[in-house]
Amino acid sequence: MNDQYRTPYYSGLLAYIAKHRASFHMPGHKRGRGIHPDFKAFLGENVFLLDLTEVQGVDYLHKPTGILREAMDLLADAYGAKESFFLVNGSTVGNEAALMTVGGPGKKILIARNSHRSVVGGLILNGSIPVYLPVNVDPELGITTSVSPEVLKEYLEKNDVDGVFLTNPNYYGISGNISELVDIVHEHNLPIIVDEAHGAHFHFHQALPLSAVDAGADIVVESTHKTLSSMTQSSWMHINGNRIDEDLLKASLRTLQSSSPNYVLLASLDVARMQMATEGSQLLSAALEVAQYLRTSINAIPGLQCFGRERIGRYGIFDVDLTKITINVLGLGLTGYKVEQLLNDELGVEVELSDPNNILAFVTIGDDYDNADKLIKAMKSLSENYYGKLQPLETAAVHTFPELPDVVLTPREAFFGEKKTVAFKDSVGAVSAESVVLYPPGIPIIAPGERITEESYEYIIKRKEEGAEVQGTADPELEFIEILK
Repeated sequence: MNDQYRTPYYSGLLAYIAKHRASFHMPGHKRGRGIHPDFKAFLGENVFLLDLTEVQGVDYLHKPTGILREAMDLLADAYGAKESFFLVNGSTVGNEAALMTVGGPGKKILIARNSHRSVVGGLILNGSIPVYLPVNVDPELGITTSVSPEVLKEYLEKNDVDGVFLTNPNYYGISGNISELVDIVHEHNLPIIVDEAHGAHFHFHQALPLSAVDAGADIVVESTHKTLSSMTQSSWMHINGNRIDEDLLKASLRTLQSSSPNYVLLASLDVARMQMATEGSQLLSAALEVAQYLRTSINAIPGLQCFGRERIGRYGIFDVDLTKITINVLGLGLTGYKVEQLLNDELGVEVELSDPNNILAFVTIGDDYDNADKLIKAMKSLSENYYGKLQPLETAAVHTFPELPDVVLTPREAFFGEKKTVAFKDSVGAVSAESVVLYPPGIPIIAPGERITEESYEYIIKRKEEGAEVQGTADPELEFIEILK
């Protein structure tokens, strides 16, 4: 077994820095000497020393044979995966590379409709035909949950597809029965990709939902910067089994990832792996205790509800990541959007996201009771100011989606097709050339190549009125939209 206390990549970079070589190579700041003094005064010098390029002995992301190869082998060993990869363009590049590996022009991919916008990017790149899977909805919470095994079976029997793409868990920490879902796909001898962006920590604690890596999914993409301790934009990917063309996957990563990767990000991945492999269970136990303290305290505040495992077995919820704190605020007579605004503007608290019904707070290994108390204090203040003084709201919106779309063209065909711009209000019936993505949670409501329906139009307008942010379109306000001529 490999020694998980080792950090071959990070240690190798430090060993190179210690050589104090004269630098006549990139990057242009030359170990921080060219950095503006104000910026360097804030960040310090060491981060710039670590910001290297492909110099002797520090290995190469696209052809790892030395210390980076060792670091990624340690990562695979830590998760029990066949092979693992460091990603420096976020989980977006992992999803895109996975789809390029499994899909291709004319191939069909079964895709859960609650998948991230990066999936559309992958379809544009690989030319695949999407076949969308409906997702369960919890109407009381107002959020989508997971794909049902029964629905997956039905769609696999009705559609001749080349692979399956699922998102598990969702943004709110809700997990489907990932083990059964993987088994169903494998019974059809197909590969399954799982976007586990919000579940990089699952493997390291038995009180958390099952990781897709442990369930045997063929490709699993995880955002270590979301739930572990690596730096923003860093992620990793794991592969299992023999259903994946590993050479094609590596070629896809070489094509999509930067040829000048940030070595600070790579080093942070190496250290994050070591941290979780050696003390992850202990650190996550502490985080779970803080989360339970927060959940119990929030549930004692009038007008607020914070769900836990009591919802398992309902609306497609098979398990719940208890480090995700979803607070339903409708009892205050306020929407989640309004509560987030008040927390930001008046109470000095920043949460991960809001939707019409809820706010979502993350608890990670970086949290403690003092930080939890700040959120509790802020929510008590809101309750004192608003509970009983405003009429409680019904579920303001259900974050389900309009009926599954009529896919007229592949996303790639639409992306490169001849376009024209029309008023969004006049676009119903046309074929979209753009993605319309609502944040949160970053899921396309309309993708390129889909016919715009009255239902999807009204859904988007309603979410905009409630405070959702629109992304993916050339017009940031979505007064206009590009359609196919």
